Amino acid sequence: MTDKILLLFASQTGSAEDVAHDVHKQLTEAGHTVDLLDLSLHEDISNLPSASCILGVVSTWGDGEPPDDAVPFFENLREAEPLGLNGKPVAVLGLGDKGYDLFCECGKELERELQRHGATSMLPRVDCDVWYDDDAAKWTNDLLNAFQNNSAANVAA
Repeated sequence: MTDKILLLFASQTGSAEDVAHDVHKQLTEAGHTVDLLDLSLHEDISNLPSASCILGVVSTWGDGEPPDDAVPFFENLREAEPLGLNGKPVAVLGLGDKGYDLFCECGKELERELQRHGATSMLPRVDCDVWYDDDAAKWTNDLLNAFQNNSAANVAA
């Protein structure tokens, strides 16, 4: 399952990018192959079906929108016919601010759209408020444990 992890991030102020780089480092150190994709530079969604797992670390901007530079990716994902992700595991960490009505909406949308394309959540989505360090660290640890448990199950099979 973890032979090609695609780690997407969308960041307006750099917080989601920092978390994504930390997740990338930890997964790579644990022996996983991880492609880190900045959604401000990549609007193409055609690479999603080739990943064995899709992770997302995204911040919400304004009134529930994705970061400005990531809007084209989200528009393509919304407008596309189902990609046939067929149960592909996904996990999403959303960063936001509870002071806004649409708290962590970008993370919710990413998870919802990936599921619409056929993916299945491997972990519950985590929505982080402004002080996100502990929640992000727990989500990353849960990811590492999920991958380790899956690898052990594959060896035992």
